[in-house]
Amino acid sequence: MPESQPPARPDPDKLLRLAQREEAKARLKVYLGMAAGVGKTVRMLDDAHAMRRSGVDVVLGLIEPHGRGETIERIGDLEMIPRRRVRYREVELEELDLDAILARRPDFVVVDELPHTNAPGSRNEKRWQDVEEIVKAGISVMTALNVQHLEGVQDVVRSATGIEIRELVPDRIVRNADSVVLIDIPVPELQERLRQGKIYPPDQAKLALQNFFRAELLVRLRELALLQTAELPGRAAASVAVEENEARARIAVAIPFEPDVARALILRGSRIAGRMNTAWFVLYVRQKREHPHNVSAVEHRRLSENVQLAMSLGATVVTRESEDVVGTILDFLKSEHISLLLVGRPTVHRGLVRRIVPSNLDRLIDRASGVDFFVVDPETPTLV
Repeated sequence: MPESQPPARPDPDKLLRLAQREEAKARLKVYLGMAAGVGKTVRMLDDAHAMRRSGVDVVLGLIEPHGRGETIERIGDLEMIPRRRVRYREVELEELDLDAILARRPDFVVVDELPHTNAPGSRNEKRWQDVEEIVKAGISVMTALNVQHLEGVQDVVRSATGIEIRELVPDRIVRNADSVVLIDIPVPELQERLRQGKIYPPDQAKLALQNFFRAELLVRLRELALLQTAELPGRAAASVAVEENEARARIAVAIPFEPDVARALILRGSRIAGRMNTAWFVLYVRQKREHPHNVSAVEHRRLSENVQLAMSLGATVVTRESEDVVGTILDFLKSEHISLLLVGRPTVHRGLVRRIVPSNLDRLIDRASGVDFFVVDPETPTLV
């Protein structure tokens, strides 16, 4: 009888990767922009190349170059999962091959155009449902969308653009993501990219500049993208900062809705954080009366400008929705290990009235422990 062959020795590197995958939770990374052409797909591809150079098994599940040379060039030699071909009404459509991705089981897969509606007969109606299934199977995903496709901003989008967006993504997809990357460029630069034919063909670009790519609409969409990003908890950045700066003071600025007061506090917080060389946060607790539905367009724009200012100065901006302003701030101070909080000087509840009805600042000081308070008078100029 022929001698039996010894069993093949398992590849130790493959076993190690499988063990690491079982220990690590699959991650969802979302690239968010204000409109087509800001560079979401290019950034995803650049990140995919960097990950592969670091030894991560990353593949392209689906990329939509839209004929853009810059995007096609960025694909390079990245492994691409062939698309699934579907016949529908005598037309052949190409879709994400969900089963092929699940069978290939990479560490990371890039899936473009998250709001896309799948061809009839697909297992899932929407591509974001495909992404959820992939993550649930233990495979991490990088994906992209524009802010106008989020369900929660449709009232603002309709009022600003007059357009009914048909392909929508639930807000929870972005809110529950492990990380969200805002791809942001100035509005004039985006319009110039459009004129140069880097986004759409010339005829289509000219029409777009007269419609969806008008400056005033793009400005509003950019504000929405900035606010959506600011409303996220910044989990990944915060966790790294805690590890690196655990022994150093950590600063937070609690800003009110009033734009002038908020701006003064942000500028003061930036200067103090710079002198202390430490991480800092800007926290805005939004009550229902301050929701975009209930404020003017001017107020909404000025709040967005303050968010952009804080981000440009290096702050991690966090927005919380709550009617309990004091309780929400206290929870944030504890979770982020804040040791110094900047707040504005109360403008109401003075004298006897203040003793009867304490201000939010009074309640914060009374209930907080291990936190120093820096009370700022926004009307008083200072070099600090």
